[in-house]
Amino acid sequence: MRRKLLDYSLEVGHETGGPKALGFERILGITSDDVDYIEQAIRVGILKAPIHSIRHNPPFGINCVVQFPIQGLGDKRLRAANLRTTWILVDASACPRLLTAFLRP
Repeated sequence: MRRKLLDYSLEVGHETGGPKALGFERILGITSDDVDYIEQAIRVGILKAPIHSIRHNPPFGINCVVQFPIQGLGDKRLRAANLRTTWILVDASACPRLLTAFLRP
């Protein structure tokens, strides 16, 4: 999860992840320096929130979306936004793997 967050969702220079990273920074003040914070928020949030949607994604497995609120940091600590995470489950014996995380209205 940490690598996906650092290399994609929080990486401003990433071709497709960059806009997600800019959203985290502009809306909640969260940058790649805050990976510990967002990683912990995800670990807690996915245990409390219901699965938002499930989609079969053959031949790769099943994609599950889990969405929950996350608080901002620093001067944006009074803000909150919905954090949408998408996970892939390859089979029943595998652990879910984070595909993406981004802010959602």
